[in-house]
Amino acid sequence: MNIITRYLLRAFLGPLLLCFVCFNAIYIIFDLFGHINKFIDLDASAFTILMYYGGLLSMYSHWFIPASCMLATLYTMWQLSRHSELTALRASGVSFLKLTAPFLAVALCASAATLLNSELITPTASVWSDQFRESNLGVGYNTRLKTKMRYVDLTTTDTWTFDLADASNERTMAKPTGAVSIERKLADEGAMWELRADRAEFLDGAWWFWNPREYNYTIDDMGGGKPEYGAASSAPILPTPMRALALTPRDIVLDSREWDFFSLSDMRRYLRAGKKSEPGDWHEYYSRLVAPWACVVITIFAIPAGISTGRQSMIKGVILALGSFFGFYALTLGMGFLGNQNLISPPLAAVFPSLVFLAIGAVSFRRLI
Repeated sequence: MNIITRYLLRAFLGPLLLCFVCFNAIYIIFDLFGHINKFIDLDASAFTILMYYGGLLSMYSHWFIPASCMLATLYTMWQLSRHSELTALRASGVSFLKLTAPFLAVALCASAATLLNSELITPTASVWSDQFRESNLGVGYNTRLKTKMRYVDLTTTDTWTFDLADASNERTMAKPTGAVSIERKLADEGAMWELRADRAEFLDGAWWFWNPREYNYTIDDMGGGKPEYGAASSAPILPTPMRALALTPRDIVLDSREWDFFSLSDMRRYLRAGKKSEPGDWHEYYSRLVAPWACVVITIFAIPAGISTGRQSMIKGVILALGSFFGFYALTLGMGFLGNQNLISPPLAAVFPSLVFLAIGAVSFRRLI
């Protein structure tokens, strides 16, 4: 890495990190105003508070990171142009593409980080934070299901009943507490089959049942209630693998989870399976798909925009920066509304803001080469 590249990276990374920290700090400050008394009453540790805000902020990274890239690029290019550093570098034989390569490389890394965050961190961390809010702060989506639970497998129409289960994540769902039963309607009219176990655990890709018992009865038999179950065994019994059961803890977790907490891959699987079909669901999926690459798109737009503001007064530069910032997100929200209402196709609604800014940036960028 030569001296010029290191200099440009230092000039860009400082404002980028500052913008990102400021966006997160503003969110934390506003949230703390409403919940600081509850944190004090709970005697929450600093680590718990950090975990809580880390999970919440991971949900908004696909907004904060592109916005930080835009403002940092506008500011850096404005500074370099205002002090004639770009002119001096180009006069010394450095091409415009080489000058802007560090900014585009950082934007590409930011896009990759945004994508990895939405796939690997947000689905777990945001659920934990929402559980904390719901159970301790009194707000949230109520994703915690640590209670008696009934689940209908739409694929097989089996009805599972767990005495006590937590469907917030795969690890807890794989170890439900207490007895587990499965009810299934048989081909014969009114015939029922039920499997009951003292407890169950999902291990090595299969459910393992302790002391499983099978029961066959008909709907008519239920006039006086279900048949009596065999007594739970008090002696240690080796678990029995039930490999014919295709249901997994992940299926239960996803069916119990709000759409906002799905990863991109889980969204795609649900949409293809037809479990989600509303226009808003499709728009959310395409928005998640496009969101990480907004870092690159708005950086391409911001490079020539920042250079042009460097040749003008500071007031005009600030107005252009704020206008570009709010313009991109206003267009995103507006197209999101149209896509959710199915007034335009969800894919077009998700990609249109990026296409507009990419087209403007590409034309302006080409003129500077």
